[in-house]
Amino acid sequence: MIRDSAALEEIQQEWAGVVALRVKLDLSAASSSIVGGMFPFALADAAHNLPFIHAFAVLNNVLAQLAREGRFQCNSIFLGKLLASSEKALPWQDFARISAGVERRNDVAHYGQLLQRGECWEYIDAVRTELLAWGILSSSRGGADPPVFTLDRRPT
Repeated sequence: MIRDSAALEEIQQEWAGVVALRVKLDLSAASSSIVGGMFPFALADAAHNLPFIHAFAVLNNVLAQLAREGRFQCNSIFLGKLLASSEKALPWQDFARISAGVERRNDVAHYGQLLQRGECWEYIDAVRTELLAWGILSSSRGGADPPVFTLDRRPT
């Protein structure tokens, strides 16, 4: 969907950062339980908000690039405006879910209202679904899910 190959590669690298954060957070949780330490769930919830914010920053960059390429008209660089302008122009898989995620992203970014880690990953996965559907990610270019470690040490 993005025609500019350099912009596409940069966005794919940005998404790889979301995936890398997930791996690091999951490994941190797994290693703390393996060595018998207490796992600070509140801190884990706070930490998972970082890749949540990052995922919506990637979406912001995707929408801004698509607007620059003329896929839809928008005179703003702000995510909410880009989202609203793109609603009818792009083949959204779940626009309502993404829109709710943008609202929650604003709550985190502007008001410090942290999400629980499961909710973060539900929204991150919704962004990932859009990027896969639009051909921005593929399973061979950062779209694949890393193994997720639960606190009982089993990969899922």
